[in-house]
Amino acid sequence: MSNENQRISESPKKTTLIDFYPATLKHTKSEGYLIEYKFQNPITGELERGRHYMNRLINSYTTKRDGIEHARKICHDITEKLKGGWTPVFETDNQRLYTPIEKLRDMYLADKKKDVRDATLISYASMTRMFNEWIHITQRTGKVSGAFRRADAVYYMDFIAAKQVSNRTYNNMLKGMRAFFGWAVEHCYIKENPFTALKTKKKEPKKRKPIDAKSRQRIRKYLTEKDPQLLLVCLLVYNAAMRPKEIANIKIEHISIAERHIKVMADNAKNGKARCATISRDIIERIIPLAKYPSNYYLFGMNDEMLPDKRRVALSKFRKRWQDMRDELHLPEEMQLYSLRDTGMMDLLHNGVNELSVQKHYDHSSLRIQAMYTNHYDPGLNETIFKNSPKF
Repeated sequence: MSNENQRISESPKKTTLIDFYPATLKHTKSEGYLIEYKFQNPITGELERGRHYMNRLINSYTTKRDGIEHARKICHDITEKLKGGWTPVFETDNQRLYTPIEKLRDMYLADKKKDVRDATLISYASMTRMFNEWIHITQRTGKVSGAFRRADAVYYMDFIAAKQVSNRTYNNMLKGMRAFFGWAVEHCYIKENPFTALKTKKKEPKKRKPIDAKSRQRIRKYLTEKDPQLLLVCLLVYNAAMRPKEIANIKIEHISIAERHIKVMADNAKNGKARCATISRDIIERIIPLAKYPSNYYLFGMNDEMLPDKRRVALSKFRKRWQDMRDELHLPEEMQLYSLRDTGMMDLLHNGVNELSVQKHYDHSSLRIQAMYTNHYDPGLNETIFKNSPKF
């Protein structure tokens, strides 16, 4: 199917040119007297039939003629209301179903602002912004929320897949949309969640591998000469088990050299819980010269050297500088900055630190979650087993 044909097939349904048929009084052998008319459903844009049985009303009169006359007056009144744009749907259904679909975002974010972290709210805002952009691209602006169907959900997720995102990103978007429309169902803006029946894609294995000691030595030597602040970032990931986002938000005031830790604030932590990340002697030696900066400065600032500053560094700068270094040293793409965290975890376990202590240091909710991150190929495993294999 061409893009043009696809765009036409995904366009909202056009409304019919005739938006009502006048009310008429009918009589049938099986049903007796009834008033029948047609009206335009504002959700589907199609004509639907309305019926009102008049037998009880007509039979309540002494003469049938008087009852029929009353019924005809009702017909006239219904027709006049239809001419004025009246629809019985609004009298039988929840009016929230007729909220324009693009308006849901503002209400959703306003409601979530009350009980989620700023970082989570930013994520919700980003996800729903993309959805609203699609609403405008596909000319669904003004379409009411109650008319958003499963087919629309499929078209939207096809739009996401066409961006060639990873399965993980696709699944995260799908889960986010389920949550968004789950909220809409809860607040009566739609009757059923159109994203519930859509399936997630197969989980992809993480595209990163541990960084062996020889490669780490090469990285250290290179960064010591060319990018010492990125080396400090690497040490914080490897030794202090901090995530890049947490590192970018470190302020000088969060660092306690005396107690040998950095406080990770709840707003910056992945799980929303504050913790103290233990720092090594190597890290302390590199942080001491930076402690002279004002306490409200970020440890990694928005400047070419990433030195402390009032404005924090962009996370993209960590990724870019790591990639530049990796390209210079011809290291494999699977060796990512975050690989240092997995590597540090395995090295602690190999050095005899018990699993529970490692779990707490790496801020994992359980040993099962921790096992997901240590399940990498270990290049030194063969040698370790060979040397320590017991005799039969």
